[in-house]
Amino acid sequence: MFKKLLLPAVILFLSATLFTSCSKDDETIDNGSPVITFKTDAGYTWQDVNLLYNDTIKVGLGFTSNGSDNLTRLKISANGQVIKDTTISVPGLNMELFIVKGLPATEAWKFEISDAAGHSLSKTLVLSRTNLITLYSGVVLGAQNDTADNGLMSASTGVTYNIDGAFENQALIDIFCFYEDTPEHQNLMTLAAPGSNISGIFTGDHAPEFYTTQNRTYFVKTDITTAEYDAANTDDLMLTKFDNENKLRKAKKLNADEVYALLFQNGKYGLLKVVSVEGTEDGKVTFDLKVQQ
Repeated sequence: MFKKLLLPAVILFLSATLFTSCSKDDETIDNGSPVITFKTDAGYTWQDVNLLYNDTIKVGLGFTSNGSDNLTRLKISANGQVIKDTTISVPGLNMELFIVKGLPATEAWKFEISDAAGHSLSKTLVLSRTNLITLYSGVVLGAQNDTADNGLMSASTGVTYNIDGAFENQALIDIFCFYEDTPEHQNLMTLAAPGSNISGIFTGDHAPEFYTTQNRTYFVKTDITTAEYDAANTDDLMLTKFDNENKLRKAKKLNADEVYALLFQNGKYGLLKVVSVEGTEDGKVTFDLKVQQ
């Protein structure tokens, strides 16, 4: 069963510094509402922002009383889901937190402070998810004995390579094709990656098993139809259909019209639709690939 990533945005780290006293000479008593300020130093986010899924931002906030009424309650929520709700009794509070962007298109993070006199104030920070994708259509990868087609690919650039060219660009290689039908391994036409621990398929010193940088790609066979794949113009399906508990390091026994959800070494997600499968060791697979930007 797939886990729904409804609001995986979480506070990874939270630190607060309480100001429990202040000088009489510095007090300003106006009996008004408390004040909330965002930290605007480099490295902090204080304005509405567009993010990729799983991006992390750092937010710094200061909460200050009106000078006469202590702060009594701090509440943080995201899209109505309470993240923190705590009782306090201080004239001032500083806070830092890290937020990971979740799946929702937008997340409204609301910060609320109340004081002993019943005054309250809130400020909201909106995180919008950038869900653009890159499409590579009609990608052809040849199996290990196909001398006409390249057999290895970079999902970040869409470029395909032969065995020697891929060796010179190891850090870019995310997918390769091979065919295997032995008593021990009946994988048939398969897609995998250098980090899949596949050995004994390719010959020579430039085989992926000898890479010093071995990217790993995970594959999940899905129930997505080809029509649903064709209609997908955002990264929603690749995020919701990737089943982390049942991911595999290879997609084997490939057949036309199968759709796989992928997770690449760089943390980006993808969707792959098998268009056709031809031949054996000297055969090839043709697919369309959509990759999260």
